[in-house]
Amino acid sequence: MILNAFRSLFSFDVVVELSEQRITMRRFDTHEVFEYEPWIAIASENNKQKIVAIGQAAREVTGPDLKIQNPFAHTRSFVADFLLAEKVVQYGIFEIHKSKIRPSPRVVMHQLEKTEGGLTGIEDRVLRELALGAGAREVIIHLGAKINTRTTTFDDLKQN
Repeated sequence: MILNAFRSLFSFDVVVELSEQRITMRRFDTHEVFEYEPWIAIASENNKQKIVAIGQAAREVTGPDLKIQNPFAHTRSFVADFLLAEKVVQYGIFEIHKSKIRPSPRVVMHQLEKTEGGLTGIEDRVLRELALGAGAREVIIHLGAKINTRTTTFDDLKQN
């Protein structure tokens, strides 16, 4: 608990917009944007898996025993591989914070695709767990129009 409070001093409120082709992270305070493709390259070494690259770089990596995957590409559900999706979201949170200290931000998860009829309890939990596993200390799940970080704050969304 104390460690989270300390890490929160070096963290920002972030909107994470998720789609199968692009992940966009936007800070509420500075409106800085970080976008990347949700690809991850995994190499197998000595019966262990190691992340080689994430984003566009993952699509360009070549080598033996290399698996390149988009954990958000599935025909029926939004998340195909939870553990890899968590690593992809974690990567973005580290990149937008640019800190040597592991960030603990408040995060708004906004799934942009496959939301017709709303999210099921399982889909809601998957988004929440993705953010928490990536280091978030508090999570809001948002459906609807994209959030304008210039006119809306995390606390505004929390009150709704």
